[in-house]
Amino acid sequence: MLHDRRPIVRVLLNPLLVSLVLVAVLTAGWLLYTSGGTSIAQARPGGNLLPPLAPSPVASANSVGGWSASHSADASTSLELIDGQLNERALELEISNYASGDVTLTSPRVDVEPETTYLFKAFANGDVDFSLLVRRHSADGSTILQQLSDPIERPSSSPSTVSDAFESGDTTVAVEYVFRLASAGTLRIEGAFLEAADDVRPPAIARTTPNLIPNPELAGPQPGTPDSWSPYASGTATVESGSGKDEAGNYVWTRIANYQGGEAKWQYEPVPVSTDRYFKFGATYRAEREVDVVAEFELTGGGRAFHNLATIQPASDWTTIEKTFQVPEEVQTAMVTLVSHGNGTTGVRDYSLSDITKPGPLRWDRPVISITFDDGWQSVHERALPLLDVHDFGSTQYVNARTIETPGFMKANDIQQMHEAGHEIAARSYDDVDLTSIGVDRLDEVLRRSRTELASADLDTNNLAIPYGRHDPQVDWYTSRYFDVVRGTDPGINTRQNLNLHDLKVFYVTNETTLESLAAAIAETSQLDGWLVLVYHQIAAPESGGGQDTIPADRSTVTSDALAAQLQLIDDSGIEVRTVAQTHEQLLGQ
Repeated sequence: MLHDRRPIVRVLLNPLLVSLVLVAVLTAGWLLYTSGGTSIAQARPGGNLLPPLAPSPVASANSVGGWSASHSADASTSLELIDGQLNERALELEISNYASGDVTLTSPRVDVEPETTYLFKAFANGDVDFSLLVRRHSADGSTILQQLSDPIERPSSSPSTVSDAFESGDTTVAVEYVFRLASAGTLRIEGAFLEAADDVRPPAIARTTPNLIPNPELAGPQPGTPDSWSPYASGTATVESGSGKDEAGNYVWTRIANYQGGEAKWQYEPVPVSTDRYFKFGATYRAEREVDVVAEFELTGGGRAFHNLATIQPASDWTTIEKTFQVPEEVQTAMVTLVSHGNGTTGVRDYSLSDITKPGPLRWDRPVISITFDDGWQSVHERALPLLDVHDFGSTQYVNARTIETPGFMKANDIQQMHEAGHEIAARSYDDVDLTSIGVDRLDEVLRRSRTELASADLDTNNLAIPYGRHDPQVDWYTSRYFDVVRGTDPGINTRQNLNLHDLKVFYVTNETTLESLAAAIAETSQLDGWLVLVYHQIAAPESGGGQDTIPADRSTVTSDALAAQLQLIDDSGIEVRTVAQTHEQLLGQ
């Protein structure tokens, strides 16, 4: 029996359990049903620095309440006020007849105080992908437009959040937020706010390291080719290349016409690198079509390897981007460039490549695999536990204390049994909602109870799995009050260089996961001496078992025979299996 499980049972048998039937609504991430009604992320009273949405004094199809829409090439846009889902009013940007270029929706400019931390947040929905950017205005009159996210997919009718946090320092005097789009469709924005906030964790300021790219200023004869740089083109197309200069300095450009295949770019002399070093790449670009950010590696045994780090949207204004990467094995040089495929003009400047490798060992001394299960489903206890026992594998069970003793989920005795058998019991969040969408009072309560309700039954944990992987600088600040380790949803393998204990990378196992894809991930984990975190949900009866399973079929559910084969593959790899908590403790000393 759990030690004094009454606190958990008292909460779980509360009539509020009816909220479990609202999971489909909560997944949308914008409405939380509680005893107190709703709790929506919003600025503190009087704290919103953005003006309220109101009709513009002068009628315009592309300007409303200080927000403005524009497009760079062939597209038709309109911007209007509509009834909101969260607030009285919302903005709706309609893009039609899109052919090329970018479309932007820009917030009003807001002046900020020096040495102050700020939080921006807005609810967005629609049927078009977009990127979030910020334009920072400096005291010297200069501006920089920085991309904050890769294109975000928003094929949804329910709002979810986008956000940013920053410290103004002694140079930033004003900001504007920009939504960039590059296709036909509709984007709706509501509930936007910008406020001074101490309860956020802005991105850490990277240490200053030398720029390894030769001649990053693109100096050389004008017109002509900058020293240490050269244009490159392949395939079937008409390609022009050149360099130019404006008030911000030098840049290089390529122009493609009659495109049928191939690529065009400017390249520099490759930079010597070594395995496992960690680098940050930066550049400022503008382009009439999307562009690939590609890392090209020269191998020690001859030949080359190419890694696409990102695909970035068309940009009519000079836009700064940053990407990180770890050098693979058997590599002796690296070159990261912006590569164009298709008709249009691309300009690039401010190339940088910095070694940001962490001090100490380049990698951990061995690989490790953690097997995790979400939500505390009864099927995990019934079907996964016996299979884990066959291999003597410990697992991490992310349990929502609110669902224990409810239909479909584990009972308190089940959880105690797994805990005593060596499985880790971790927190899944007390409410299964998008944490970025709720108010800070409710956010703190949800995270606090995520831990204390388990701790009251002698199941204390410092390990959390965030619902849907949705977090932002404010959620990060509050989770850090109660948890040391936070599992996210971004795919990948954790290494010593890319490890973020507040956003662990994962490998989601679904009914579409093949043994070949899992074997490839295990092999890469072994090669990198990395940490592979596998995520499972419900476990259904074996396909050969006959009859109809009571578990609703969805992509996240795998059968017990599929799980058995996957566990055998892990066992055959020889890689040690440890819980998330055990791995965290092991890695702290390395």
